Amino acid sequence: MKIFWLALTLLFSAAAWAAPPVASSRAWIVIDAASGRDLASQQADLPLAPGSLTQMMTAYVLLGDIRSGKLRLDQTVTVPQAAAVADGARIFLKPGEKVSIDVLLRGMLVESASDATLTLVTAADGSEAAFVERMNREARRLGMTKTRFVNATGLAAPGHQSSVRDLALLARALLRDFPGQSAFFGQKELAFQGVTYYNGNRLLWRDDTVTGVKAGRTPQAGYCLAASAQRGDQRRIAVVLDARSDAQRTQDALKLLNYAFETFDSIPLYRAGQTIKIVNVYRGERALLRIGFAQDFHAVVPRGAASRMKAELVTRQPIVAPVRKGEQVGSLRLTLDGQPLGDYPLVALHDVGVAGILGRGWDSLRLFFAK
Repeated sequence: MKIFWLALTLLFSAAAWAAPPVASSRAWIVIDAASGRDLASQQADLPLAPGSLTQMMTAYVLLGDIRSGKLRLDQTVTVPQAAAVADGARIFLKPGEKVSIDVLLRGMLVESASDATLTLVTAADGSEAAFVERMNREARRLGMTKTRFVNATGLAAPGHQSSVRDLALLARALLRDFPGQSAFFGQKELAFQGVTYYNGNRLLWRDDTVTGVKAGRTPQAGYCLAASAQRGDQRRIAVVLDARSDAQRTQDALKLLNYAFETFDSIPLYRAGQTIKIVNVYRGERALLRIGFAQDFHAVVPRGAASRMKAELVTRQPIVAPVRKGEQVGSLRLTLDGQPLGDYPLVALHDVGVAGILGRGWDSLRLFFAK
């Protein structure tokens, strides 16, 4: 992947493509949502306090619980005493009050409400500590290497940290894994017990292509925002951390989104599991192997340049059994105007076990004369 971005950077430089915008937030990134690729960034891996963007992971775990049947949106749960007196933003829940999971989720995602968050995680796992263990497991599974959660709310705590790259990865996972729940992240306001709370993501009012995801602010984290937008068939995600004001985080995120849409195209090339090529296998219980990509594959190119892109399949030779599903057996080599864009791994789409003694012997002769 590093090779890809070096080549792409050189190509942009030579072709005088637009430079990334100047953003004032301490750390920022904009990615292509389909591929997850970094389109522009500053201090993308710097560990910082994530503030209420933490609650994206809280939501990710909770939505998984709802999908599995552990929780239901229409289920009512009891507000514990500890949640009712929690620090941070609140929707002013009372101890012992019964509130639905649906309302609590909206309170967390619109208002960043600590009382709603703690009520949810207590209902899910009995304690915040137990829930946070699951948050960290999910972070590791998603590849969030700079992230460690200490709580579910995002309130400042020693060692509670993430990075803009990790948070963009998390926002992408939310949109990818829970498409049916996307309305939670684009809700502009919540009316609850006679009070209306407004989403801190001002881009939901300024740009009708913006679909979410989460805003946050604490004295330690500054103003933070993870913003997603869909324009046509293209989707981008921008994350900014430690902006000085609401206006700055909004302006920075919009600049990054506009730049990413105006400068790049994300082109779907292959679906996950799609057979790209069938190749020979030696000493196997079957003679042929289907190869492709384990995940949907999108190529990111300069806007309008897709027709000038060329692809070449390169396979490992010879391929000898045993072969395991997911094992890399080749690569897709992309070029644009003769310049390299990168090599992307092709994997086996199924297992191939070892043949019997006669099959192995025959293929050994074939391999000998093929040299």
